[in-house]
Amino acid sequence: MPIAIPVAVSVPHKVLIVEDDNAMAQMCAKLIRRQGHSAVIAGTGQDALTIVRAARDVDAVISDIQMPQMSGIELLMQLRKVDAQLPVILMTGYANVVSSKEAMSLGASDYLSKPFDAETLIVSLERALHLRPTPSGVPEHV
Repeated sequence: MPIAIPVAVSVPHKVLIVEDDNAMAQMCAKLIRRQGHSAVIAGTGQDALTIVRAARDVDAVISDIQMPQMSGIELLMQLRKVDAQLPVILMTGYANVVSSKEAMSLGASDYLSKPFDAETLIVSLERALHLRPTPSGVPEHV
């Protein structure tokens, strides 16, 4: 039975996927592109920071937590210094209450446990994008 996923949005966004597992990164990118957004992949937290700092046009970040060199939690803390309002969704195959509470207390938009279904990722992303303040300071959903 097909999964009901929300239709493509009218305003495309640029989503940065930070994942050291290329197959997982490609799967997330495919789902995001089906929704009408663009997806960029970074294999490390440092690459992600470089992209966000250089372009300043990333609308949301979806990041794995368990990565070599820089964890998703560390990336979240660094991203908050660059853009305190940037939606960051963290995902992990090693979910636990402690890391979930830490992620949310540091400002993560959501915390997803792998494996997750397509609808879970898309709903989380759309919610984060619509709650992000626009340059006028008003969330997009208003």
